[in-house]
Amino acid sequence: MAVSYLQTDRFLRVAVVTLGLVATAMTASEIAVAQEPIIDRMDASNLRPGQTTSVVVSGKQLAGTVSLWTPVGVLLPKVGQDLTKDQPVTLEGMIAADVIPGIYPVRLVTNHGCSEAAFVVVDDLPSVAAAAESEDRKSGQLITPPCCIDGQLNPVLSRFFRVAMTTGQSVNVEVFARRLGSDLDPVLCVTGPDGHEVAYRDDMPGAEGDTQLLFTAAVDGEYRIEVRDVRYSGSVRHFFHLRLGKLPMVTAVSPRIAQIGHNVSLIGTTGEILGEATLHNAPGLTGSLVPVMFRATESDGSALSSVLLTNHATQPEAEPNNDRPAATAVTAETQVLTGTLQEKGDVDWFKFSATEPTPLLVTTHTRDCSSPTDVMLELYNADGGKIVESDDDGPRDAELAAQLPGAGEFYLKVSEIAGRGGAAWTYTLDVYQGRKAVRVTAPLDRINVPRGGSAAMPLTVRRIHCDGPLKVEAVGLPAAIQMAPFWLGAKQSTAPVVLTATDPAAVSSDADWAPVSFRISAPDGSMIPPAEFQLAPPAPKKLDTEVFRSARLRADLFTAVQPVAQFSFVADPATATVTQGATATVTIRSTRAADWTMPIEIALSTPADQLPPGITVTAGSMAAGELAITIAAAADAAVGPFTVFLQGKAKKDNVEPVHPVPAIGIEVKAP
Repeated sequence: MAVSYLQTDRFLRVAVVTLGLVATAMTASEIAVAQEPIIDRMDASNLRPGQTTSVVVSGKQLAGTVSLWTPVGVLLPKVGQDLTKDQPVTLEGMIAADVIPGIYPVRLVTNHGCSEAAFVVVDDLPSVAAAAESEDRKSGQLITPPCCIDGQLNPVLSRFFRVAMTTGQSVNVEVFARRLGSDLDPVLCVTGPDGHEVAYRDDMPGAEGDTQLLFTAAVDGEYRIEVRDVRYSGSVRHFFHLRLGKLPMVTAVSPRIAQIGHNVSLIGTTGEILGEATLHNAPGLTGSLVPVMFRATESDGSALSSVLLTNHATQPEAEPNNDRPAATAVTAETQVLTGTLQEKGDVDWFKFSATEPTPLLVTTHTRDCSSPTDVMLELYNADGGKIVESDDDGPRDAELAAQLPGAGEFYLKVSEIAGRGGAAWTYTLDVYQGRKAVRVTAPLDRINVPRGGSAAMPLTVRRIHCDGPLKVEAVGLPAAIQMAPFWLGAKQSTAPVVLTATDPAAVSSDADWAPVSFRISAPDGSMIPPAEFQLAPPAPKKLDTEVFRSARLRADLFTAVQPVAQFSFVADPATATVTQGATATVTIRSTRAADWTMPIEIALSTPADQLPPGITVTAGSMAAGELAITIAAAADAAVGPFTVFLQGKAKKDNVEPVHPVPAIGIEVKAP
């Protein structure tokens, strides 16, 4: 078996804290700019490590394409295209040789900003283009494994691929669609030389609707592989990546969340361990699902599997722990628990010890890490009395919160809500037994910033056993974009991240776009213990017109510059001091497009009750080019820093844009 390892660089930088969704005056529709590019599908050729690749991007608002960004290589428009038209664009470039095969995010960057992330498979199998005859049931497309194919389904039409096989020869077939955000819910069907079905597979547990199968030729001849949608649907968004060959039949990775330096097991279809992958040092990748390298010596290609990296102290369950007396004792340093519900009806028990009243929070990672497990959590006291239970937490997996009343032992029961089990039914629990942490979630995965102006994204900040002010700083911004550090108040749960591209006349370049991450610290400069930076989970798809989005855990955030907005602001001064019992004045100045001469209403973009106690902010209507706002501090206002978040709104015809003012830093001092 080949040595297994983890890709250590070329990934998005991710946040060192966890982020959550919030209600502010801004909405997601106000954040998204109408002209940003939209990717419907990508047709890749030779998307392999160490190779020059070509990708055709189809979608909307593709005019002005600059590049296709990926964490494994940047692709540039093919020479000779007319990039002024909104039409499919071809991009070319090199994929780094040390890239691990797997699923990767990509973003199209145009002169109107960056797209939402789409997803592609970097494969180490030779690629074959899907030909027109693959839509013909009678002929089909003749292919020779091992290979991979990127394609798309039209309504009613399946894709058919013919493979010539000899008696006893086996072929593994795997399709990626839902895991890439495709609307295709795939079905695989194989028929033999006599036209009879020899293999069929719909959903595979934990693959979000994707599937794989293995079939063996009973006689010499051509075998026909059909790829179709479960409802015979098709569209530009019904795309897929198909793999064929002698490949590892991996159904799960255990554990699905692991520390760097530890091993994970690759689990086969019958629960057998196919091999192990070692997670090597990967700075900046914690909180992300990343591919792991696994390729058996006899395989034609790698297994495309991923794990979530963590820096937290992990502890696996210790079997047998199927009842309360046999519960696995949770050590004091444990921050992450991992386990598997190994058979139908299996339950796992964990024992917590407390020496004093302690808050306990347990959150679950299963479906967002490609596990089929639907976890039920139940907490009991030493006498067997149930304290609290939890199934789902809205769109996320189960979450249990309780106050351990005092010294003693407490028992956590983990089960599957439908009683299912097996090698793929893994789970991971984040444990916060009095441990401080901060979680933050972003509603969108990109911020497009008007040149010469600002853009904001609302964040929800969830404090776990943690009060007090927090300082937020951006890390890794592109040269064209800036963000002033800002403060979250002691109880503040919402905050807009405001990014600014100060130079309205700058020439477009690759300094206009990059991944973004954040750093959060306490007033004394100490870092808050790191958790994940997470994007809000996608809402369930309800209508055929809605775009399907994978539920896989994501922690990537991107920013890019777009054209100037209707109006923009600067604050003078950007930081100010106010004495207890006094006021300070900050002047907001606007730059407007020629036809935006109407008054602009300046107001707080966060709820007024999230200002520090004793602080009031008076804004108003900006009739001309500037407006003075007043920050007043009561005599008993708390001493220390905080941040004022403002926004301006104006209306012209049926358009009512909202643009943020760069964050204003305020320091309250004693007289």
